[in-house]
Amino acid sequence: MPQKILIVDDDELFRQGLSLAFHGDYDLYTAEDAETAPGMLENDGPFAVIVSDMQMPGLSGIDFLRKAATEAPDTVRILLTGYSDENTAVRGINEGRIFRYLTKPCSMEVVRAAVADAAEEFGLAEERARLEVELENCAYTDELTGIDNRRRFFEKGQEEYARAQRYGRPLTTMMLDLDHFKQVNDTHGHAAGDAVIREVSARIATRLREQDIFGRYGGEEFSILLIEVGARRAELVANRLCHAIAEAPVDTDAGPLDVTISIGVSELVSTDTSLAQVLARADEALYEAKAGGRNRARTAISNITKIKA
Repeated sequence: MPQKILIVDDDELFRQGLSLAFHGDYDLYTAEDAETAPGMLENDGPFAVIVSDMQMPGLSGIDFLRKAATEAPDTVRILLTGYSDENTAVRGINEGRIFRYLTKPCSMEVVRAAVADAAEEFGLAEERARLEVELENCAYTDELTGIDNRRRFFEKGQEEYARAQRYGRPLTTMMLDLDHFKQVNDTHGHAAGDAVIREVSARIATRLREQDIFGRYGGEEFSILLIEVGARRAELVANRLCHAIAEAPVDTDAGPLDVTISIGVSELVSTDTSLAQVLARADEALYEAKAGGRNRARTAISNITKIKA
């Protein structure tokens, strides 16, 4: 799709000349003054490049580009003017945060080259922004499942842990582990194992609330924080999750595989000093669930008074 370019100039012949010069290369929009151009930013944008004359009736080109720099900061801006003094150029660069400054009269070839450079700069900036988002996702998202990774789980969880302790609100953790997962990998291969992890993660995610925190703890192990939920309700959730995994086989390239999970549950108590401490109790309960036959949930027992809702 062609990039959008906005030309703002009160010289009709100049606008027509640029329209002909850019025909077929860009999606071109024109405005005859800086008074109407701001509305185009909102209604027709985003624009890759804005080319604006400096001296026009009413709002000046510099004032418009200053406004554009605030409302559409990613747009690359070019200023045209009949003034050739250095002070004008410096003012335009500083106030309008322009990419390039062109002095009239200038040929269409010069303007065309400047716009091409500006459009390339916009494309590079878009690519940099896309890569930054990808890098951030890689830093916080588990690549296989798309859920939070361990680092992100702890960052979010630490905030909720602090809030629950501060205000005396309930918070429950779960540690989940796939039963006999090593046998899946050894018998059916790692591709089948990956398919199982993805499907288990998806089934769990659809059965949690938006405010709950769900992450891949490592390997075939997952962790959950249930916000504003005590142990009794959490036990019901854990049993539903076990049922959701066991009720239907997981489709893999090696064929459908029966899968179950075991879950350990632990509620925040008043003497806990860290989220890791709550998770450690859930991990102990997880091992009890496995020792008790797997495909079940166990809740950590504590003699310490629980935080009450």
